[in-house]
Amino acid sequence: MAPNTEMESPMLLIENSVEGKLSVCQKAVEVLKSIDQPLVVVVIVGKYRTGKSFLLNKLAGKQKGFPVGGTVQSATKGVWLWCRPHPRMTDHCLVLLDTEGLGDVEKGDESNDNKLFALAILLSSMLLYNSKGTIDQQALQDIDYVTQLTNIIRTKSETENSEGKDFMEYFPSFVWVVRDFTLELKIGKKSITADEYLENALKLKPGSDEKSKKFNLPKQCIRYYFRSRNCFVFDCPGNKRVLRNIETAKESELEQGFVQACNKFCDFIYTKAEGKKVPNCGNKKVTGEMFAHLVTMYVDIIGSGKLVVLDKVVENLAEAENEKAVNEAKKHYEVNMNQMVDLPTETATELNNIHEKCHKDAFDIFLKRALGSSEKYKDRLEADIKKIFEDYSKRNEEKSKEKCKDLLKELFEEIDTKITSNSYAKPGGYTEYLTDRNDAVESYHSNLQKGVKATEILKEFLAQRMTESECIRQMDQGLTEQQRRMEAEKEKQAQQELQKAASDQQLQMIKEVMESMTRSHEENMDKMMKILREAREAAREKMKRHENADIKKIFEDYSKRNEEKSKEKCKDLLKELFEEIDTKITSNSYAKPGGYTEYLKDRKDAVENYRSNSRKGVKQWLP
Repeated sequence: MAPNTEMESPMLLIENSVEGKLSVCQKAVEVLKSIDQPLVVVVIVGKYRTGKSFLLNKLAGKQKGFPVGGTVQSATKGVWLWCRPHPRMTDHCLVLLDTEGLGDVEKGDESNDNKLFALAILLSSMLLYNSKGTIDQQALQDIDYVTQLTNIIRTKSETENSEGKDFMEYFPSFVWVVRDFTLELKIGKKSITADEYLENALKLKPGSDEKSKKFNLPKQCIRYYFRSRNCFVFDCPGNKRVLRNIETAKESELEQGFVQACNKFCDFIYTKAEGKKVPNCGNKKVTGEMFAHLVTMYVDIIGSGKLVVLDKVVENLAEAENEKAVNEAKKHYEVNMNQMVDLPTETATELNNIHEKCHKDAFDIFLKRALGSSEKYKDRLEADIKKIFEDYSKRNEEKSKEKCKDLLKELFEEIDTKITSNSYAKPGGYTEYLTDRNDAVESYHSNLQKGVKATEILKEFLAQRMTESECIRQMDQGLTEQQRRMEAEKEKQAQQELQKAASDQQLQMIKEVMESMTRSHEENMDKMMKILREAREAAREKMKRHENADIKKIFEDYSKRNEEKSKEKCKDLLKELFEEIDTKITSNSYAKPGGYTEYLKDRKDAVENYRSNSRKGVKQWLP
């Protein structure tokens, strides 16, 4: 981001009215359009009054910025934007979006919360979900917004439901931020990482009944929608006084565990949050202008109550960007040609070389910006550039003609004066005329920057003066009739040679133009083919990721069924092996001296038989 577009403080990007109507703030859109760098978009979402804004201020490298409230009221309304220079990726801009708190009791509109959550996902390259306490079943119920996404978003069609793997291509990476975390990161006696804590919390509950499905739904959505998942846990920052004044609190006043967690968190975001990309378009990075277009589209669609169809959004964005790519490349070609070409050029090669360079630069600009299937836009750019070049070629010829005619008029001025005064009407006059004419032609040839029509205009000029030459020959009484015929034949032969030279020059010009166009076409096609190869490779990688996701899902299902079958078989086997023991207990057969010893022996035999029985499965020790 250019220094003059750096924002010192956040500004409202999406307004959320009291009635729940969403609208884009044009001032923020204009700021985004001024950023020509790729964006890393980090969006935070979560319940109101959970400290979301404080974390974004830390990421911005500022103590103040996004409003941090110290009361029970939500401090953020709508979606706020803060563009900052990226601390690690100097060629990227870090875009921080702070969203209105979900579940605000003053608002009481669940559908509006669902829309805000959907916008947070659609706009981000990394989504931060902020909550307090622990990741328990209540926390998973609180993130129920993720289960409502298919009511707002589709990937390919408004009528067909999309699968998790389809969303994964479009959705951001996911980070669950747990605030005021007081538990030990352990499962049993084993220490675990915060990421492992999240994955353990997202384990599915066995069972296919409706209750189990409802229980598992938020977990399944998080597992299958987001391509990567991470977790960070934070201690409480300090006591109530610190919490109420956290914007002005010094680092020394905060709990050191909290400070360390903040530093680790910021380092992770700076390092791992990727630039936002356009899916199915060779993973082209999103710039500020493209992001502004996306924000406007998403808000318009979601605000109107229509479904967001992601493929159509990408198609719409691609059309808009390709249109701009054509115009930008065409303008660049025109500006460069205007700066570099000085008409007339001495040769066609000179103009062709300038054209090739400008064409190459313009095509590179087009490719840099073009998205998706851009073949028809490439063809349009080629046609536009061809038209401009043909106009330059025509003007080059006209300028050359004009300059050559003016030069010949000037060089033959003295000859014309002599003709008017009959200075050549004497014996030896024709020889004098030829000398003067040859001197003028020599001066014409030695004069530079006549352009591509120099030979043709000379040929036409001398052809127009052949009658004049004939008259002077006839008036020269020092020439015999035979000499006159010989001189006429020489002049005719010279004119034919000029005609041939002019034709050869014209053919050479056509050949050079064709060769130049062929070189440009081949070079541009090579670039296009390279991009297509990269796009195909990206598509193969995408398919591979989807296949791996499918395989993982199938494997997890098999693993789950394997465990269920193992449990079932083990329980049935133990019931069968302990049947005799249960009968003895029912009939009080062990209620006698030595009965306990007999019971232990029977139980040991049953357990031995259980252990010796094969194919009990992976859960054989659970019962």
